[in-house]
Amino acid sequence: MKNNVKRLFGILSLLILIVITTVKCKKDTVEEVPVIDEPKPTAGFDYTVASPTKFLEYQFTGSSTNYTSLLWQFGDDSTSVAVSPKHVYRFPGKYKVTLTTRNSQGYSAAKEVLLNIVDPNFDPTKIGENYIQTIGGIFSVNLEAGAGPDSGEGSKKLVDGDTKTKFLQAGFDGTQKCTFELKTPQVVGAYTLTSGNDAEDRDPRYWILQGSLDGIQYTDLHTVTVCPWANSNERNVTKRFYFDNFVAYKFYRLYIKANRGSRVFQLSEWTINKKQP
Repeated sequence: MKNNVKRLFGILSLLILIVITTVKCKKDTVEEVPVIDEPKPTAGFDYTVASPTKFLEYQFTGSSTNYTSLLWQFGDDSTSVAVSPKHVYRFPGKYKVTLTTRNSQGYSAAKEVLLNIVDPNFDPTKIGENYIQTIGGIFSVNLEAGAGPDSGEGSKKLVDGDTKTKFLQAGFDGTQKCTFELKTPQVVGAYTLTSGNDAEDRDPRYWILQGSLDGIQYTDLHTVTVCPWANSNERNVTKRFYFDNFVAYKFYRLYIKANRGSRVFQLSEWTINKKQP
């Protein structure tokens, strides 16, 4: 009986070995079909501007090849999957345009172009209305003239519309802040400063123009770190300053951090303006 069991076990083992060997041979003889690489994708495009009056409107013309999908990123949080899209920017500025293409095997290509969009109609010899005069509001300073805001050289002289008067503050410490709260919010894109009538070392040298919606949190809009007046040769001279801003702020603040070395600060006039007439 034992011999029969041993014989049966041997036969079963042999059968199992034959099955395993047969299956393995079948697997070994399966032919693998090689994967053929697709042509690699390319990314290419040109662009044109609609016209000088529509300088924010761009037509992009794609010339990419060997792709199954593509994505345009226009640098202003806008995207497109069209082959040759038209895009209209909201504001002038610098934008990085990126076109990315991809084929079905996951290969990709990309092209980037930096656009510097400027208004061709901008005239640096002109400036828009002064909102301090046309809109009006409340003016204040953190450091006042010794005799008060209504004195002969008090802070109100800085926004009185007369470039021959001036605001003078003794004890300048680099924290002079002049704030104008407009009656209604306005988009300011320019401002002017007029130097004092004497003592060029009192001229502001380093300042920041800031904007705020609530008078609490301020955003830097324009910074100057080099005095624009040429010493004693430019007394009572008005300088224009332009910057990109597309937010209607209610508060505008001139933060003067340094002058030409005096312990006294002076400035004849400050205006906040529409960028162009």
